[in-house]
Amino acid sequence: FITTSENPYYDSFIRWQFYKLKEMGNKIDFGKRPTIYSPIDKQACADHDRASGEGVNPQEYTLIKIKLLEHCEEMKPELDGKNVFLVAATLRPETMYGQTNCFVLPSGE
Repeated sequence: FITTSENPYYDSFIRWQFYKLKEMGNKIDFGKRPTIYSPIDKQACADHDRASGEGVNPQEYTLIKIKLLEHCEEMKPELDGKNVFLVAATLRPETMYGQTNCFVLPSGE
């Protein structure tokens, strides 16, 4: 059963349904929400549509902006006089208050 434009009868029914709901006013609303993305299909998908990882939901990370106070000599020409920040992602932002160091893999991308 195909639910895309490959099935023109079903596609036209779904389009008609959405247009009707839109005409009725405030029956359809668009916004932002976490969703599951399938890298294989390159589109959003339902939980049961995934080949693996069913039951795993999106996680919300907190990004922490860390000001770089010192840098290595190799970066001195590029970074001198500039405000440079590193961004760390965490699931437990309450633990970041005591952070005193941030280590970066020098050969990383």
